[in-house]
Amino acid sequence: MGIFTSQTKRYYSIRKYKIGVCSALIALSILGTRVAANQLPSTETASPQTSQLVETTPETAETATLTTTSEVSSEASPVTSTETQPSSTAAETLASPQAVQATKEEEKNLVANGEFASTTAASGNWADPAATNWETWIPANVKKENGQVRIDEGRLHISSTASYRVAVHQTVDVDPNKRYLFSYNVETKDLKGSGVRVRLRSLTAEGKDLSPQEFAYTPYKNGSQAEHIEQILTVSPETRKLKVELFFENSVGQAWLDNISLVEYVEKTPETPEPSPELVQPETGQISLASNKVYLPVRPDLTYRIADAAVATVEKNMIRPLVAGKTQVDVYDKDTKLSSFELTVTEHQATVFDTLRNNWEDISLANKRYQSNDTQMKAFLGRLDAGVASSLKKWVEPTEQGKTIFNDIDFSKSSHLTTVYRRLEQMAQVVENPDSAYYHDRSLIDLVRKGMNWLYTNVYNENKSIDGNWWDYEIGTPRAVVNTLIYMHPYFSQEEILTYTKPISKFVPDPTTIRKTLTNPVPAVGGNQTDLSKVAILEGALREDADRVRAGAQGLTTIMKFVDKGEGFYKDGSFIDHTNVAYTGAYGNVLIEGFSQLLPVIQPTEFALKEEQTNILYEWIEKAFMPILVRGELMDMTRGRSISRATGESHVQAMEILRSLVRIAESAQPEQKTKLLSFVKAQLTSDTFYDSYRSLKSYKDIDLVNKLLADNQIPAEVDKDYIAAFNNMDKFVYRSAQEGFTFALSMYSSRTQNYEDMNNENRRGWYTADGMVYLYNDDLSHYSNHYWATVDPYRLPGTTTTKDKREDGSGEVTLASDFVGASQLGNRLATIAMDFNNWNNSLTARKAWIVLGNKIVFLGTDIQHQSAQGAVTTIENRKLLTGEKYSYYINGQPVDLSKEVVTDKTQSFYMTNGKDNQSIGYVFLNQLPTHAKLDQRTGKWSDINYNQSKEEVSNSFVSLWHEHAQTSSNYAYVLVPNQSMEKVNQAAASVKLLHQDRDLQVVYDQEQNVWGVVKYTDTAYKLTDDITITDSGLYTIQKVEGGYRIAFYNPSTRTVKNGIELTKAGSSLTVEMEPTAACPSTVWKVTMPEGSDKQTGSIEKTEKEEKQLKEKQPSPEVKQVVHHAAEKTKPSKPRLPQTGEEASLGLGFLGLLTLGAVVDFKCRRSHS
Repeated sequence: MGIFTSQTKRYYSIRKYKIGVCSALIALSILGTRVAANQLPSTETASPQTSQLVETTPETAETATLTTTSEVSSEASPVTSTETQPSSTAAETLASPQAVQATKEEEKNLVANGEFASTTAASGNWADPAATNWETWIPANVKKENGQVRIDEGRLHISSTASYRVAVHQTVDVDPNKRYLFSYNVETKDLKGSGVRVRLRSLTAEGKDLSPQEFAYTPYKNGSQAEHIEQILTVSPETRKLKVELFFENSVGQAWLDNISLVEYVEKTPETPEPSPELVQPETGQISLASNKVYLPVRPDLTYRIADAAVATVEKNMIRPLVAGKTQVDVYDKDTKLSSFELTVTEHQATVFDTLRNNWEDISLANKRYQSNDTQMKAFLGRLDAGVASSLKKWVEPTEQGKTIFNDIDFSKSSHLTTVYRRLEQMAQVVENPDSAYYHDRSLIDLVRKGMNWLYTNVYNENKSIDGNWWDYEIGTPRAVVNTLIYMHPYFSQEEILTYTKPISKFVPDPTTIRKTLTNPVPAVGGNQTDLSKVAILEGALREDADRVRAGAQGLTTIMKFVDKGEGFYKDGSFIDHTNVAYTGAYGNVLIEGFSQLLPVIQPTEFALKEEQTNILYEWIEKAFMPILVRGELMDMTRGRSISRATGESHVQAMEILRSLVRIAESAQPEQKTKLLSFVKAQLTSDTFYDSYRSLKSYKDIDLVNKLLADNQIPAEVDKDYIAAFNNMDKFVYRSAQEGFTFALSMYSSRTQNYEDMNNENRRGWYTADGMVYLYNDDLSHYSNHYWATVDPYRLPGTTTTKDKREDGSGEVTLASDFVGASQLGNRLATIAMDFNNWNNSLTARKAWIVLGNKIVFLGTDIQHQSAQGAVTTIENRKLLTGEKYSYYINGQPVDLSKEVVTDKTQSFYMTNGKDNQSIGYVFLNQLPTHAKLDQRTGKWSDINYNQSKEEVSNSFVSLWHEHAQTSSNYAYVLVPNQSMEKVNQAAASVKLLHQDRDLQVVYDQEQNVWGVVKYTDTAYKLTDDITITDSGLYTIQKVEGGYRIAFYNPSTRTVKNGIELTKAGSSLTVEMEPTAACPSTVWKVTMPEGSDKQTGSIEKTEKEEKQLKEKQPSPEVKQVVHHAAEKTKPSKPRLPQTGEEASLGLGFLGLLTLGAVVDFKCRRSHS
């Protein structure tokens, strides 16, 4: 990197866009802005510093490194006084943020003619007169006549009557070993648009841009205002020149700039140390104290004695009011009286703002609900106290010239801002808890106050501009600021509260827009909107500003809707964020938690939202959140880059949703309340792996969960089969309650992106949407315990990939095809397809999955690739439970997988640890060569997320894969979970592969009389003697008594045509269910004439087509079975029943005789 501060390189990147890594830009330290005396009303817009689209991972209070020391000095108390105190107050200090200073010795301005004193005749883009030493630039698409650039009375004057963009620039030499102070004066008048600013561009000695390009910016100025701007700059070692560019950016109006200066910066050392507390004189005169505040004496080392103990009391060197009244307070040093003052306690009149603040404390912390005999509450408090103790060890006493208040923080990146404020927030959380080691601790209270003072003065105030990640300035830091001020509200004066919240008002002027102070503001959506609303509502409650609270509350309504494109919730339960990424389990979490916290705050007040607005929450919960939760686990395929965070694995993140549902249930109507609580209870009680209490972040959450689990009147929801086809985000979920497993499928399409790499997170999420399969069985720890840090990112189960090595963060793409989606028939049958090409178009395939109740069929058709390294389909890559003994069987024979085993004709694979509900079986419809092995894998979380731990972690995996030739190849196999090997064989034996080529794949299950059809063309296909299907699309068809039921969906067109031709006289077709946004499958009912229920021709066709298909099947490369490296052995002899055999045919006829009941079809998931 080129431009950075504090001798620390600063890296920022934007990986959201398909073009690749945007240039990492600058970091500069803005030490302050002195506002000129003639400043006019401002509509200031901050500068677009570095990567404005980048978002950081919000640290949790528990995981943030925390700090502090016991020796602190007194600060201003929340009181008013009629006599000036000997020591200056915090508010007085805060009123004058530290200004930039440099020594005057040899202060040589590197900018030539920075005062614009030297002029010459106009040329080029100049109007008369022009400035010497300065050049102008106007982009080709801007009309020169729209504006004018000239020197006016010693100032650069730029004016325009239409949108105008111009730069006035010169290049200067710099020494990368020195720091520089850049400054100038700017005045604007009626300037509309982006405004005027300065850009400093790093160049090489030859005058060329660095690679990547590096820039530093000053804040935009527009409207009508006049200011003096100063910034300290440290350049990168490669820099030898700086191009100073004075930009008038796409604006209309007038601007003047002068005194452009770039001089060497030498920091002054403080002339005098701060006075010690002993030199501060104790109070005299009169002091007024509101009954809801606490007075902090300026000399905590002295003794304060209150004459009337009924009015106030002294506790731990703090004066706490009891009733309204007056009393004398005497100040003693041991037995010597030093002074006295009159204390007047005034009665505080509670308002709606007190209600809002109290409601927030109760929903987010709830110290008043703490019960010392509750082990979970004690454990939570213990974690908070431990965090505070850790922070205290890092505390650095703040000074005027100090660089930090924690020894591990240098503010070299914007996330440090959020981290530091969160440490103070955690300290504020324990101050009012009677069981805390820091209860009413005067030293800790003073420390938090001094920290807030120093941070405002030096790093986060209304004169700063966003430097780094917008999220820290608009969400992360503001949330911590308002929480700290609410939790410790009695210890801050209203003047201090107004001061500390000024930067929030600056950076979040509109709670419906993110990056408002930058050049690329966009409407807030999803979790960002609930966060901005939270910030605005709580800031308004602190500032006692009703309009601000109302704006925050109304901001919530902007997202309380379903969408049919773009970001937000869809009727089918999909949730899209970051343009086109499936994000229910991350930003969706933030959104639902935000609502669960804010509604209890505002609904009892005049700022309440209407019930018809809030009812949509229950639809979101049922359609979007409930289907992706299984036994207390949140599905990783909906969590985006969050899967790369070590402390946020799937069970942990599930509790964000579950605790939110418990809060929402509190104010729900009885029917909804019971439904929500029953669902949560089932999730909590069925999760035998994770201690859910560890994810509860307040005493109220613990209290609510305690009551739920103890309430016998609320039953746990009964587990049911369901299908959730999230076609708008290309994910699919099938829950088989009967067999006790859940199957989930992660895909992408032309509508959605394959994965997101951002902020150096999820660096190897390359194939997580390439048809990756998730199988949730009774091993509840499978996707936890460092799964993502140790799984081979090239070999995710269900994916077909080349063996080419990848660069971290490479290949964020959308698919070329939109033929990706699912049709469903009832709650146990579905057909899913993905017309697939990989990230760099070196591999193509047509992949499909047919859900058949107790089994799932996997198809890969016409797989072709151009990789010299080869390509593989990973059939299984399962993390093994530590301490469990597993057995493995290939073609029914036990095998030792401690070394790689290659089988030339694989018919079946089975793994078990002796527990059926953790056993997995595969049966191959076409015999394939496979490789299998056990693998001990070691990795680091930092491999996939550069911000995470570098500590090595390990897991064992068993993997099974098939290697593809470059020319067209296919695969077809059946997954049967949670069954014995015998039952696996029986279940798979009824499955027939009727057709498999590029344009048509057909699977038939004799046991259930079900067909799954994937059809890419409109060429007619005779399915049975009764039915011919014509249109392209996905068909799920079941033969039932009296006819057929057919579900159809075309993911490309999303239109419905009658793609069925009936060939038998007297048969009829009716629409059983029209497609909807929630369930796009059309369901038809075919009624056959009486006496035609024999289904003649169907079984004969099955046998004939299967035989023809095997004859046409591309021949896989045949290898000798190899056990343990290169040993040649005989092929495994025992064979599972193969499709087409007489035994299977008999089972099929038996299934036809016994079936007949119509499957209950409900397109909505069966939680309702």
